Amino acid sequence: MSAAPIRALHVNDAAFTTTVLLAEARRRGLPWGYLQLAVTEPSWRGFDRFVRRGARGLAWEARLALAAAHADLLHVHVASVERHTGWLPRPYVLHLHGTDARTHQYDPRLGPQVRRAIDRAAAVLYSTPDLAPHVRRDGAELLPSPIDTAALPPWGPAVRPRVVFPSRWSAVKGLDVQLAVVRHLRDCCGQDVDLVGINWGEGAPAARTAGVRLVERLPHVGFQQLLSTAHVAVGQPTGMLAVSELEALGIGVPVVAPLNPVWYNDGAPVPPVAGGLALGEAHALPPQDRETSRTPPLSPHEVDELGSSIGEIVLRTLEVPALAEEVKTRRLWVASEHGVERAVDRLVQLYERIMDSRRH
Repeated sequence: MSAAPIRALHVNDAAFTTTVLLAEARRRGLPWGYLQLAVTEPSWRGFDRFVRRGARGLAWEARLALAAAHADLLHVHVASVERHTGWLPRPYVLHLHGTDARTHQYDPRLGPQVRRAIDRAAAVLYSTPDLAPHVRRDGAELLPSPIDTAALPPWGPAVRPRVVFPSRWSAVKGLDVQLAVVRHLRDCCGQDVDLVGINWGEGAPAARTAGVRLVERLPHVGFQQLLSTAHVAVGQPTGMLAVSELEALGIGVPVVAPLNPVWYNDGAPVPPVAGGLALGEAHALPPQDRETSRTPPLSPHEVDELGSSIGEIVLRTLEVPALAEEVKTRRLWVASEHGVERAVDRLVQLYERIMDSRRH
C-alpha cells in the first residue's frame, strides 16, 4: 500500500456528492481538491456568447491542467465531464450519478462519449442501485450516495401539518404519480395541510396548479432546513431513494416511498420508509429497459391508483405521533448505509489500489 495519502482531484459536483466527500476529507487532512465546471452566463447572447464561452472554457482547461499537475488521479463526476478531462495524463475514477448512465448512454449523439468514458476509466462507481444494469463495466461498484449525517439539522416539524415533495417535478422523477399524490391529498385535506415543493422541473407549473406551494431552489443548507420542517416527505415514485429522500430520513422525517424490490434484494437492511417494498410490490413498479433506458409507462388508472396509495399512507403517517424509536431507526440506518465516513474509507482504498497497480 502507498505510504503517502493519494492526492485526488474531484471534477464537478452532482447531488452535493463532492461537497459532502470533501468536507469529510478535510476533516481527515486528506489532500483532495475540487474543480467545479465552467458555467455559461444566461445573459450572454449571439456571437458574444460564442466568444465568451470559448474564452471561459480555455481558462477552465488551464486551471484544470494546473490542478491536475498536483494530483495523482482524477475523480470525475458524470460521464459527460470526461470529454473535458480525458486529455490529461492521469488515471481517473468515473462516478456515474444517474442521467449519464440511464439516459445519455442511449442517446445516438451522446452515447459514444459516455461509453468511451466508462471504458477508459481506471474504475467506475455508480450512486444508486437502479443504475446497475446500465453500467456495462466489469468491476463497477455501487458507492451509495454519501450523507454527512453530522451536518443535518434536527427535526423540527412546522406548526401546521406540512408535506414536502423534495424531488424536482420532472418525468424522470415520476411526475404523473407525484401529481396524483398531490390531487389525492388536496381532495382529502383541502387547505388543512401545507404541501410544499421546489420550483424546479418542467412539471412545476402543473404542481402549483394542483395545489403545491412552490419555493425557489435553495442552497444546500437551506434545502435541508426545509426538509427538517416536514411532518412527512414524499419520495420520488421511481422505486429508489435519491439524496433528498436520504437526507430527510437522516434528519428523522418519515418518508413515504415505493421501493422497487429488484433494487433492494441484496440482503442489506431495507430503507425504513413508509410503504417501502410492500408498496413497490403491490404496484409492480417497472424497472427500466436495459437497452433503451425507458421505463414502461403506467396507465392513467395505475397512476391514480399508486398516487392514491401513497397519499393514504401520507395521511395515516400525519395522524400518528412520531415515536422516538422510529426517528432513531431512520437516522441510524442512513448513518450506517450512507454515512460519508464509510464512503471516504472506500475511496481511500480504491485510490490506493489504482495507484499501486500502476506502480507494479
